Amino acid sequence: MTIRQKKIVFATIVMVAFFALYETVKTLLFPRMNAVTSHVVSTIIVGVISSVIAYYVFRQQSHLLNEREQGSQRLREALVKSERDENLLRSILTSVAEGLVITGRNSEVLLINDAARSLFSLETRPIIRLTDVSREPQVHRTFSKVLADGERVEARIEVRASRTNAQDKRILKLHAAPLRLNEDQIDGVVCAFIDMTKLERLERVRQEFLSNVSHELRTPLAAITAYTETLIDGGLDDAENSLRFLNTIHRNTERMRALVNDISELSAIESGSVTLTPERLPLRQLVSDIFVGLAPRAAQQGVWLDNQILEDFYVTADRRRLEQILVNLVDNAIKFNFSGGSVTIKAEDAEADGAQIIRVRDTGAGIGAEHLPRVFERFYRVDRARSREVGGTGLGLAIVKHLARAHGGEAYVTSETGQGSEFSIKLPRVHVTEDETSCSPNTAQAFTIQI
Repeated sequence: MTIRQKKIVFATIVMVAFFALYETVKTLLFPRMNAVTSHVVSTIIVGVISSVIAYYVFRQQSHLLNEREQGSQRLREALVKSERDENLLRSILTSVAEGLVITGRNSEVLLINDAARSLFSLETRPIIRLTDVSREPQVHRTFSKVLADGERVEARIEVRASRTNAQDKRILKLHAAPLRLNEDQIDGVVCAFIDMTKLERLERVRQEFLSNVSHELRTPLAAITAYTETLIDGGLDDAENSLRFLNTIHRNTERMRALVNDISELSAIESGSVTLTPERLPLRQLVSDIFVGLAPRAAQQGVWLDNQILEDFYVTADRRRLEQILVNLVDNAIKFNFSGGSVTIKAEDAEADGAQIIRVRDTGAGIGAEHLPRVFERFYRVDRARSREVGGTGLGLAIVKHLARAHGGEAYVTSETGQGSEFSIKLPRVHVTEDETSCSPNTAQAFTIQI
């Protein structure tokens, strides 16, 4: 029985007692009162008492209904807030890039977000226990340590997206903390998985870059130092050898200068500080000019240069940067070719994705399949001995790739050992009207420089 109900019962008893007291007093004080009069007075008294009780009951009932309505309103507000908080939590869990897994004390999974499913390639299959998420021993050791010590734990783990491909692995940093629903005990573990694969790959690239730069600079520096010391120690008096020493010093100095220039150029391109000035260019004429500049080198190597671009083929690009791309590709094609081989440049419109593709094909030794994914990396050399023999800084293809991307395009390579290589530059195509062209369409005609 509620307090209000008790109050109503108490008020009713009081009124009944008051009526009984009235009847007693009336009988004692007015024993000879007429029956009709007594009945009328009693009826009036009963009516007053009933009215008072009814009023009190109605008032208490009204308070009770108001309180119930207020309680219902608070409940509705609480449900709305709970739903809003649930939607907010769901939105946060969906939007965070880190994988989040919350487990109970018995390794049952209480919550897992989409990022965690993606990291562990779980797709949409049901997840019940921690072993359904990962069977990596380090994950379970971390879970047990958090439950035992009640402290935060960090760990580095490796997971593979595919059991068949050992190279397809991810490096994850695990942050695990105790889940406390109350202060008395640990109710589970909150695990956050952060994908560190790209960061570790970038760190490895940075370390390789520093190592490669040091190595590339060390060789010419050692030669310059050795020949300079020889000249200081009396080599200047040897007229026959001193000039040879100076030529060697100059050659190594030029090699260092080219390396520093390429590093500076690549850094500027990667940082986005290079400004491009696109213009509509006749590609055949541009390639012809490049071939003229590289003809002496091609003649020395015994390589044919073959321009198979149509007269009416135009591209929209920054002239100097496109020349830089093509010079790098053609120069490499000459260097790594055989005597009597050829370098061919073609261009075409790719109808599928609305792009233009420039292809530079050589008849050299080709590139092994294991090297193809890395040929555009800085300082990566397929044949280190041959690369140093023919010269170059090892940054040319990296510059090509980044300049192609700066134009909104991409660089590709296809090759087979013994079948030569083909480097392709894909550029976005810009549509022009007929009156913008200055040349009429002609059939394809090979422009060949015979060495």
